[in-house]
Amino acid sequence: MNLSLSRNTRETFQSIPLSSGYSFQKFRVQLGQHYLIFRLRWLTRFEYFCVDIYEQDKPVVLGRALHPGVDLLAGLNTTIGALILRGESPTVTNLGEANKLEWVPYD
Repeated sequence: MNLSLSRNTRETFQSIPLSSGYSFQKFRVQLGQHYLIFRLRWLTRFEYFCVDIYEQDKPVVLGRALHPGVDLLAGLNTTIGALILRGESPTVTNLGEANKLEWVPYD
């Protein structure tokens, strides 16, 4: 599902740093009032990253594919906002370089 942002959310976003060269990553980030843990795993057979997100050790989303223009939190009952990858399709070698993960809070 592609996310089309409306209102003035396009001006308000936070970039989440991603590192290239790793097929598995785990990191923490604060997004507004939310402290999230991200786990990214490269699925070689399908050639995409699989994303798990936790808040306070409770899963927010598990097994979502990381693709450009797709909100990782789409369809969930959460107040976190939107998490959207911008740029090229991610690979182990270009993650965080040819693309970036952005958080857009809800108005």
